[in-house]
Amino acid sequence: MPHIVVKLISGPSEEQLKKAAEQIADVVEKTLGKPKKYISVSVEEYSFDEWPKVYEEDIKDKPNVILKPKYSNPKTFT
Repeated sequence: MPHIVVKLISGPSEEQLKKAAEQIADVVEKTLGKPKKYISVSVEEYSFDEWPKVYEEDIKDKPNVILKPKYSNPKTFT
């Protein structure tokens, strides 16, 4: 614990994803005081066509989404 799940549209390289996961773990360790040895990060990649479903199921109107996106249309990102 904690386990962080990052959902994003496919595109970043494996190296970029690993770097992002490391930096996310660093922030969690620093701000929440959780030792890095207990932190895990997973990545789920989706296509542009799949993203509207992710938005509807995991983001839109969900009270646990602390940082809301600045778009309301997941097909055009406007």
